[in-house]
Amino acid sequence: MNPIDMALDELSEALASFVRLLERESDTLQNVRAETLAEVVAKKSQWSQAANTAWNRLMVAAGIDAKRGERIEDSLAGQPDRQVKWREILRLTKAAERLNQASGVLIEAQMRRTRQALEVLQNAANLGALYDASGLIVEGYQSQHTLKKA
Repeated sequence: MNPIDMALDELSEALASFVRLLERESDTLQNVRAETLAEVVAKKSQWSQAANTAWNRLMVAAGIDAKRGERIEDSLAGQPDRQVKWREILRLTKAAERLNQASGVLIEAQMRRTRQALEVLQNAANLGALYDASGLIVEGYQSQHTLKKA
């Protein structure tokens, strides 16, 4: 098999695995399964690196120098089989981008909820309360304890 075809296949496989992992990440975030998120994030980094390596191999195999403004699309012009593979790579890239953006939105929403929960807890901790012998709250008492100390 030609090095360009091998590189196209490698990139396509790496991107397909990356997209599957992004789908898993999205599912994990939507269902708030924090216990599996660390594993997904570690694998995400690995597959991102694998896709990057495959991309670099493709550039070398095709003799493309991006610094000179050369593009892979130009190199594949007039090669229908390779253009089909390239369109699949573009489709996977767009899917990865869409999934990554959606996960970013989910992460931001979770961070907002977490900040709000922390604010509620910090406010409650700062209010403090002292009860007298009859069980009534003694007004004006400020607790010296904070969540940072607790």
